[in-house]
Amino acid sequence: MKITVLEPGAWGTTLGILLSKKNEVRFWYKNPQLSLKIEKIRENEKLPGIKIPKKIFISSNLESSIRETDLVIIASPSFNFREILLQLEKYIGVTYANCPPLLGIAKGIEKETLKLPSQIVEEIFGDFPYAHLSGPGFAKEIIEGKPAKEVIASKDKGLLKKLKEVFDIRPLEVSFTTDLIGVQLAGALKNALAIGISLINAGIENPENKKITKDLVRQGVKEMIKIGKVMGAKKETFLGPAGKGDLILTSTNPLSRNFQFGRNLFLDADKMRKDIMERKITVEGFDSVFAFYRLGKIYKLDLPMINEIYKVIYEKTPPKKLLKI
Repeated sequence: MKITVLEPGAWGTTLGILLSKKNEVRFWYKNPQLSLKIEKIRENEKLPGIKIPKKIFISSNLESSIRETDLVIIASPSFNFREILLQLEKYIGVTYANCPPLLGIAKGIEKETLKLPSQIVEEIFGDFPYAHLSGPGFAKEIIEGKPAKEVIASKDKGLLKKLKEVFDIRPLEVSFTTDLIGVQLAGALKNALAIGISLINAGIENPENKKITKDLVRQGVKEMIKIGKVMGAKKETFLGPAGKGDLILTSTNPLSRNFQFGRNLFLDADKMRKDIMERKITVEGFDSVFAFYRLGKIYKLDLPMINEIYKVIYEKTPPKKLLKI
């Protein structure tokens, strides 16, 4: 199978390398200079120390990168997801007759429109075969062989069957579901909630209590389920690896950018707000907090964790005044 990964960061690079063991893989980067650099050194700075196999084709030419491909993986963060789709739209259906299905891996929600990746795809392409991958795991650990339980969701059962064969690759342990909304919500929500959980723990003075507590996770999952219910997701999705499992990992592991952001937000909130607004750092949970706060107001939901995280990030409430959830 021919697979094209668009804008691969750490996770996209990892997936591409793993998939290249049994498939023909191509990497596309919008930035020509970045593409040439990575092609030369065969390494993505977001995944240092991991060499990209020479058999993986690297280019900044989108048309040649997606020509005759069988699957397109959109690996960009959620805040760039629409932009990449619009780039893709220029060639889909023109370069070749049979449009390939899309697989998204972003863990976020569009801040301006409150739309999930699948909803953006539908807006631009209409009824198009789309699947979404989410779940706990860090690119660096996975590429080094650590097992990770991931979830792929799609409304298209035929596509799920196809992806089941493609993603039969170690060390991934992939399960499949038709709860497309739930899997996307889980990934976006866990990032938003992880910021608050790590922030709260950073402010606890007793070193013995700095680890994530069951109460915080329980409250986080509760808010996931509330939002999922009004948006048509299944409760079970938030209790599994895409929800609770990913929330626990992201909230407790320093490898998580959302964990780091929450901790650093407590230490120097002004600097972190400035860095993320200027996109010096990539933290998908930042935009997701804003989106879920708005959704909570629209649906009249009681979301104490989301509301308090929003106040710290967007209303500049001092982190030390964060209410106990």
